[in-house]
Amino acid sequence: MKKPQPNPNKQRSAPVTNQLPPPATIISEHHDTLGISYLRAGDHGPVTVLLHGWGAFKELWWMTLRDFGRDYRCFALDFPGHGGSPIGRADTIVGLADAVAAFCDDLGLRDVTLFGHSMGGCVATELALRRPDLLLRLILVDAAVDARHMPTFAHTYMHSQVGWPALRVSQMIGRAIRPMGKQIPHEHGGGWLRPWMRRASYLASFDPDGLHRQLRSLFASQGGNRLAQIATPTLVISGQLDALVPAPLSRHLATRIPGARYVEIPMAMHNPMDERPRAFCRTARQFLDEQQSPESLEGLLTILLPTTPT
Repeated sequence: MKKPQPNPNKQRSAPVTNQLPPPATIISEHHDTLGISYLRAGDHGPVTVLLHGWGAFKELWWMTLRDFGRDYRCFALDFPGHGGSPIGRADTIVGLADAVAAFCDDLGLRDVTLFGHSMGGCVATELALRRPDLLLRLILVDAAVDARHMPTFAHTYMHSQVGWPALRVSQMIGRAIRPMGKQIPHEHGGGWLRPWMRRASYLASFDPDGLHRQLRSLFASQGGNRLAQIATPTLVISGQLDALVPAPLSRHLATRIPGARYVEIPMAMHNPMDERPRAFCRTARQFLDEQQSPESLEGLLTILLPTTPT
């Protein structure tokens, strides 16, 4: 039996490709008037502004910027008193919120998707209450809202006897491991130990007095009933293993913001964008795509948290 011969005139189907654009280039910039250092990624699409937590730094969002910069205009700020931003008068939660608002106003940023991590989450909720005109979406990540409810060990730096020495000891440890921490690339791929070493090495370089003043303001701030006034569509993300802002606190926070969604990132601790970057970006993107596909986040919740109530 003769083998059928291929028809040379038959058109071949083009191979189906689903390739993403390459990761975005990240540019470091400084706003001279406001004294704010920031990272910028992406030159088209909706706007995202990313706020880090207490004692952290803008590079914490590096892998998020590389991903989101493909189709968003991204801005990750160093809070005053952190990284390349002098503290000035922004030593309270309200002062930090005002600094972020001034940054957005000066650059003409509107319809912002605002990410806030830890203390940055507290600042983000304050901004949502004070300047809702700036925001389109709100993503709170292990947010230290109503920080007085955090576990007892989280209050160590506020203790009248041991708080200040404990902070200085933490910075000494950071200085000791800084030579190793500086060798860890920003795009390290996730995990626990190496990201922690990188973060600790940054804490060592910040002004302890400014950090202490901001921490006092954080623990004094109260969301309370005001959270019910937030009208911005909100996603609350928690690391499943977060000991600093435990998942039940984040879950409760989601119940206090009208219509807020809640998702846990499995096997992440307090910094899911640094420890589980792919899962974090996938979760945030699902939320932002929700209007086009309302059932998408429900599917994500089923995949990530099959047994965790929301």
